[in-house]
Amino acid sequence: MRWLAAALTLGVGAGVAGHSAPAAQRPPPEGMAAAAAPCELRAVDARSQRELSRWPLNPAAPEVRLAFEHSVLGTTVIDRYRFTPDAVLVEEEFEGEGYGLPAAPGPGEQLLREGTRQRLLLHRPVVPLTVRSVPSQRMRLLLPQGELLVASLGAASVTLEAIGCLATSR
Repeated sequence: MRWLAAALTLGVGAGVAGHSAPAAQRPPPEGMAAAAAPCELRAVDARSQRELSRWPLNPAAPEVRLAFEHSVLGTTVIDRYRFTPDAVLVEEEFEGEGYGLPAAPGPGEQLLREGTRQRLLLHRPVVPLTVRSVPSQRMRLLLPQGELLVASLGAASVTLEAIGCLATSR
């Protein structure tokens, strides 16, 4: 969605269990090397930079999917981001045609139609990847552990980033 990359003022809803509180970082005992950092998705409050939560990512392909309800059509849009090291929108899945949804692919993009759903394959950097709480759009993270409503993190705007991933060099 053209407006998505520009503004990323997406909506969120209520919470789902399963997100972890930030863990305290302690140095390794003297004489022991630090273990390799896990590849994680980190959520921070966009205003205060306070860490809100972390979740494991696949270190070989650090990606996250965000789902939200289209504000006009009321259908679910799913965006897939790959971290290389910054977030890159690589796929957008949606149903229907309407405001903000592509009717044709742009340069270097591919639009696939699959029944009533469409998938736009693209490569659009989104730096930073920040989402805002708009309750009517029910912004949610689609994690292997299940769905997490972004509003449950307790911040009006949340920035998502990959950390500790070899592919991201962070």
